[in-house]
Amino acid sequence: MNERQRDLFLYVWSERRKPGQAAIALRGALIGALGGLLFTFIMLGEIGGDRGSYTGISAIIPFIERGGALLAMSVGSFAFIGFVLANRVFASQERMYQSILATGAQVPVQKPVMQGADRWPAIAVGVVAVVIAVFIIVLFAMYW
Repeated sequence: MNERQRDLFLYVWSERRKPGQAAIALRGALIGALGGLLFTFIMLGEIGGDRGSYTGISAIIPFIERGGALLAMSVGSFAFIGFVLANRVFASQERMYQSILATGAQVPVQKPVMQGADRWPAIAVGVVAVVIAVFIIVLFAMYW
């Protein structure tokens, strides 16, 4: 990490950490809960099953039971995962921020101007993320 990258990290993290760890963890839980809701809607199509002795409109009762159980389990689980991961990432970034400050570095007043050579790690991560997203979309299209 060169000085411009360090200064960019210090500037960006000093802004992002302002809401506090609890607020960031709750955001993670909310995002996880939304992911659980999306997961439930995707999986609802796979919930079939035996209607048993239900006829007419009451045939949806098993669907509602299974869908409700799936909703309760997935939203809670995904929210917990989002909460834990957001907490972990916040703690990791805060540790790095504090260790850099302990070396005597100062948080810059304004965002540093980056050069092309400073951006290549972010560009590489972006390219890999796009490739992974394309593969996921192709898999969804193939198996939908």
